[in-house]
Amino acid sequence: MKKINSKIKRFWGISEVGFSFMSTVETAFFMIFLTDVAKLPLVMSAAIASVSGIADAVTTMLAGVIIDKVNFKSGKYRPWLIYCPPVVVVFFILMFTKIGGDATAALICGSGYIISHGVWNICWTANRALVGALTDDAEERAFLSARLSSGSSAGKIIASYFVPVLSVFFLGLFSSSNSEVVGYTMTVLVAALTFSICYVIHFIITKGYDEPLTEEEKSTALSSANMISFGDMLRGVASNPQLILVLIYDFLKLIAYYTIVASIAYYAKVVLGAPNSMSFILVVFNMATLIGTLFSQKTVKKLGSKNTNFVGMIGFIVCHGICYILPNSTFTFLVLLGLGQVFFGIAYGNTTSLYSMCGTYSEHKTGKNTKGVIMSFCSLAIKISIAVRGVVITSVLGFINYSPDLAITASTQNGIKTLFFLVPIAFLASSLIPLIWFKIKDSDIAIMEREIAQRAKNINV
Repeated sequence: MKKINSKIKRFWGISEVGFSFMSTVETAFFMIFLTDVAKLPLVMSAAIASVSGIADAVTTMLAGVIIDKVNFKSGKYRPWLIYCPPVVVVFFILMFTKIGGDATAALICGSGYIISHGVWNICWTANRALVGALTDDAEERAFLSARLSSGSSAGKIIASYFVPVLSVFFLGLFSSSNSEVVGYTMTVLVAALTFSICYVIHFIITKGYDEPLTEEEKSTALSSANMISFGDMLRGVASNPQLILVLIYDFLKLIAYYTIVASIAYYAKVVLGAPNSMSFILVVFNMATLIGTLFSQKTVKKLGSKNTNFVGMIGFIVCHGICYILPNSTFTFLVLLGLGQVFFGIAYGNTTSLYSMCGTYSEHKTGKNTKGVIMSFCSLAIKISIAVRGVVITSVLGFINYSPDLAITASTQNGIKTLFFLVPIAFLASSLIPLIWFKIKDSDIAIMEREIAQRAKNINV
């Protein structure tokens, strides 16, 4: 049985600290950079955002295909962790530049977005697919999955403090030359380098895993990889009902999560009457999620993966339901929001493990290793849920006739509370339905992995 070493136990998940740090820069500043710093026309800015978003979703799926089709001499998954980051740094920086006229600058920014995201989708997916190569123990996979989620939450917490500080520092440093663009570019450089360093750390601590095979094994593996066609990949997904169930569950759960995140500003302003409290609420929100992920592995050990997700989602629903019913109170709101996010974090920490279990199930069933494609569905759920979240929020705001210029009324407050509580609860409750039919047990994984290994051994013989 494969087991993880002490270095992995100590440092695994740090990759997501760097990734979340970098991605937060984009989330918080990219649009305002295009419109207010690079001063591109709104039409161009909107085109960059929409076209790049579509391309990002497409490259998410291509990332899995590339990982499954490519075999390096030094391993299948680990090499991506060191080959991709330098490319990401270069093109991520280009997103925050103003070179040439508006049309040229828009092309460069958009190209930087598409290429940087396309490449980081590869290393992000490979990093998660590596979980299956590190261990075949269900509890250890749950630990690795939880640590990735913990790292992601920690990165968001750190970014909430340091991104504004770095931006102000660099903007002030280069104010003498009146070059706001350079200030943003330097902030992005720091974030991208942090991402690269954190991914290299993952590469280092996993040395000895995902290692090159012997010549005979390599020949068999390469032959098998070359034999994996796009049809095999599609069959690996289509014949894997467990993956479809996990994808639907994850998708619905994340719509609720991202709706809440994006609605915090509205809730702070309209319901609490304290728009400046948004940053503090976000810190509480992300800190509570981090705490929940730290309990994820222990919960999986006691209840199993499936029940852990049920507990997380039901706890999340109950906390938000109670908060909706109680009178408006900032203290009560923060306590229940935080508790709800602890429950969410318990389930969220098990996300990567669920997809990894589906990858093992697929290989056991089909005889084809298409884990790269399967793990890319984890990223796909995020991309699509964010897009749907935007439609949900704008639809609700339109329905309640919300306008930032109008006076706040009781009707407006009730509408925002509906957006913040009832809409996410509806998606969370719906997410439990596909989870009911999820049948893979944690104990099944070790058995499947042994049979897969024995099958490969028989082929070599």
